[in-house]
Amino acid sequence: MQQQVSIRCAQLISCLLAAAANAQDEYFRQPEKIVKASNEVGERLGNYAFTYETEGGILQSEVGQRKYQGTEDEAQLIQGSVQYNAPDGTPVALSWTADEFGTQVRGTHLPTPPPIPPAIARALEWLAKQPSTTEQPEVEQKKPYKAQEDTFAKPIVVKKQTFTKPLGLNKSQRF
Repeated sequence: MQQQVSIRCAQLISCLLAAAANAQDEYFRQPEKIVKASNEVGERLGNYAFTYETEGGILQSEVGQRKYQGTEDEAQLIQGSVQYNAPDGTPVALSWTADEFGTQVRGTHLPTPPPIPPAIARALEWLAKQPSTTEQPEVEQKKPYKAQEDTFAKPIVVKKQTFTKPLGLNKSQRF
């Protein structure tokens, strides 16, 4: 029985070592060589562009520029894309835009929202066909409440209080 346990332990350890050796090939591979690259830096701060392609088929490009330069609303705009093949061979394309409104990412591998249910789609169509109302309903406006100065509490001045020992009690008596 003990020999069987030893054999099972040896098999388990050899399986774990084989899995670790396989994992190293997947995660610790050499970087790919860049076969084509270009970098441009604009004359103005924040303006740039770069592109590169690797021997493994990775292609990435990105462009950055200032929006509303010199104004109070000045912001950075970055647009880019990357293409590569997933480990299973599936082509993946990803593009992004980042600006003052946040980052929007689109990609062939990203999940998409589910379709709108037919009942909701019909309701949205019906709402779109309804006439637009620009008039606001007449509502009686109440006058805003104006507080009187006397309604608020005024600070209270507390005089210093001194406490004395109660009369008629000695140490053995309690309250």
